[in-house]
Amino acid sequence: MNRKQRRAEGRTGGTGGRKTSQRSAPAGDARDSIDLHAAGVEAFRTGDLETAAGLIAQAIAADGRKPTFHYNLAIVLKARGLLQEAAASYERAIALKPDYADAHNNLGNVWKMLGQRGKARASFERALSLKPGNADTHYNLGVLCSDAGDRDEATRHLQNCLAQDPGDSRGAGMLLAHLGRRDAPGQTPQAQLQKIYDVRAQFWDRERYFGHALVADAFKAHAPQAKLDVLDIGCGTGLVGALMRPFAARLDGIDLSPAMLEKARGKKVYDGLYQADIVSFLAENKGSYDAIMGAATLIHFGDLRALFHAAASSLRERGLFIFTLFPDDTGSDFAVARNDRLAQSGCFSHSPAYVERLASQSGFSVRALETVLHEHDQDNNPISGLLGVLRRDHGA
Repeated sequence: MNRKQRRAEGRTGGTGGRKTSQRSAPAGDARDSIDLHAAGVEAFRTGDLETAAGLIAQAIAADGRKPTFHYNLAIVLKARGLLQEAAASYERAIALKPDYADAHNNLGNVWKMLGQRGKARASFERALSLKPGNADTHYNLGVLCSDAGDRDEATRHLQNCLAQDPGDSRGAGMLLAHLGRRDAPGQTPQAQLQKIYDVRAQFWDRERYFGHALVADAFKAHAPQAKLDVLDIGCGTGLVGALMRPFAARLDGIDLSPAMLEKARGKKVYDGLYQADIVSFLAENKGSYDAIMGAATLIHFGDLRALFHAAASSLRERGLFIFTLFPDDTGSDFAVARNDRLAQSGCFSHSPAYVERLASQSGFSVRALETVLHEHDQDNNPISGLLGVLRRDHGA
C-alpha cells in the first residue's frame, strides 16, 4: 500500500442521472449536458479518469453555467495530477457559486499540494465561514497547522473535527496522538479505514507499493511444497490473492471495504471473500488455515496482542503468519507512525523487539523479521517496512 497523505474532500456532486457503465457519451442528444455529466461521474467512480474528464468537459461545453460540472471536473483533474487545471476548475465553480463551501475546501487542498499554504489557509477559512463546524475543513486546517508547527491551533481544529465526527472517519484522533495530545488508540478506527479504502479501491493496483510481492515471496521461501489453505487478511483489491492462487488449495480473503472486496471479486482468484472484522473472523475460524497473509494490514493495529492470539488460534500446527509492518525507532512497543503522511493514513509503527516478544507469547517462532523497502510515497521517497514470518509451533 502506498500510504499517501489523505485530505478530507467533499464528495462528487450529484449526477442528476442514472448510473451507466458505458465508456462513451450516452445515446440520444449529444448535447444533453446532464447525461454527459452523469456518465463522466460514473466513469470516475470506476477509475477511468481520462473518460471521466472528457465526458464532463463535454457537459461543460454544452452548458458551462452549472457549478457542479466544474467542481466535479476539478476532482477528476486532481486525481490525474493536473493540479493547476484542477485549481482553475474549482475557481470557475466558485465564480458561478461564491458560497460553494465544498469547492473552497477542495481548492484549499489543491493549493496545499502546490505549496501555496497561504492560499490554502485562506480557502479553508472561507469554507469554514460558509459551513461552520464542517468536519472536513477542521481536519484540513488541523493538518495544515500541524505541518506549519502550530500544534495548539492544529489541536483545536482536530478536536473540533472529532466533535463533529465521533466515529472518527477522518482519523483526527490518530493525528492528536501523533501530536502528543492524547493516547494512541489500539487500532485505526474502522470508519477511517473504510473511508480511506473505499476511495483508494479505484486506483489501488496502480500504487507504488511492494507489500503484496514481499509476503508472497516470503511464503514461497518458507512454505512446504504442498498446496495449502490460505487466508489473506486485509485482502484489498486482491493483489496478494493473484500471487498466491497457484500455491493455494483454498484461498479466502477478508476486508472491511466493500469497494475493495468488489475489486478483489473481479480478479476471480478467491474461493471465499468476507467483509468482517479481522480479529473476530480469525477467532471464529479456529484451526482453519495453513497460512495467514497480511500485507500492509497490521500497520492499522497498534496493540497487536489480540490479533496475534487470534491468528495463532486460526492456524493449524506449523502454520505460517506472514505480514508487513512499519518499523518503530522511538523505544516504544508501538506508536502512531512518525512519518506525517503515514500518520494521516492511519498507520502505526512497531518495534522488532515487541513483535518478537508477542510472537513467543502467542505460540509462534520467528522465522524471519527483516527490514525491507515497503513502498514509495507520492514524491517517490522510499518507505521502509518490516517483513515478518512466524510459524505456529505450539498452542497459544
